[in-house]
Amino acid sequence: MSEADVGAAGGRWHRALAQAITGDSGDEAGRQSSPDVDALARALLSRCGAATLAEHRREVLRAGGAWPHPVPGDLMAGLGYAQFTAALARLIDLLGLNERGWVTAAPPTTSMAPALRRLLDEVPPHHGS
Repeated sequence: MSEADVGAAGGRWHRALAQAITGDSGDEAGRQSSPDVDALARALLSRCGAATLAEHRREVLRAGGAWPHPVPGDLMAGLGYAQFTAALARLIDLLGLNERGWVTAAPPTTSMAPALRRLLDEVPPHHGS
C-alpha cells in the first residue's frame, strides 16, 4: 500500500486508538487507511494483557481522570470523529473494558478547518435571528 493510498491519516488510526485506551500511543504503527480494530485489540492484549488494561482504566477513573484518554490533535488530524468513536467503542468491547459508565470518547481537541468553522457559524435561514 502506497502512502497516497493511506491518505492524510496514514498510520495514525492504531496509534490514536491505543492512546485513548492506554494513555500512550505506543508502537501500534503500521499504515492503515481504516482501523483494523480486531488486530489492534490482539496487539494491545499481547503487549499489556487484559488485567493490566482493566486495572489501568480503574486507576485512571479512581483518580478522577478521563478514560478513554483524550487523544492529542496531531493523532486525530485526518481521522473522522464518528468513525474514530465507533472504532473505539468496538475496541473497548473487544478488550472487555466496557463497564457501565462509559459513554463516548472525549471530543478531539484540534481546531476546526476554516471552511468547517464558517459552515458551523452560519445561521440557517429558518433560525429567525
